[in-house]
Amino acid sequence: MWFLNQETGCIWEVTDQELVLRLQASGHYEQVEEPQPDETKQEAVQTKAQTVKNMKRTEKAQVKEEQETSHE
Repeated sequence: MWFLNQETGCIWEVTDQELVLRLQASGHYEQVEEPQPDETKQEAVQTKAQTVKNMKRTEKAQVKEEQETSHE
């Protein structure tokens, strides 16, 4: 079964029956049809873009930390 995480927009294939039951009971997940290959490719591009943003934030944090330690 496939589930959509409504907070992140990620679609997951879930095969464990216990987890399926928990996700069905959760308000954060929605059962969806199996994604088509085009949808999966688009999600991968979005994930890559999100990764780049996260890397930029991490690099900024590292620079800030280096600046703070150099001032001490």
